[in-house]
Amino acid sequence: MTKALSGFAIVLLVLVGSVAAHAQERERGYGPIDHVNAATRVISVNLREYTVPVRIKATRPSGGTVPLAELRGAMRPGDALVAVDEIDFVQFEAVKKRDGWQMVKITVLDGVPE
Repeated sequence: MTKALSGFAIVLLVLVGSVAAHAQERERGYGPIDHVNAATRVISVNLREYTVPVRIKATRPSGGTVPLAELRGAMRPGDALVAVDEIDFVQFEAVKKRDGWQMVKITVLDGVPE
């Protein structure tokens, strides 16, 4: 009986350790896009860089998708100020990976959030 209980305890510890190892730090947020590099699939929002995996598509609330290359950021070479209506705002979810933050969901908002 004690061998069975100790074996069960070992299996339970391995399972708990496995779940803890797969737990990821998550972040939800929204804000204006600062910069987009569609070639490297990196988006900067609220001055933090996020990678965007190929499988993740930027969507509109209506359900349509938006290519990363069409997203508009505030930081543009040669432009000191960019009008707020020329910047895309996003709502997103991201997870912390070893090499930084990675977006897992991107929604391009139809206007400036209030």
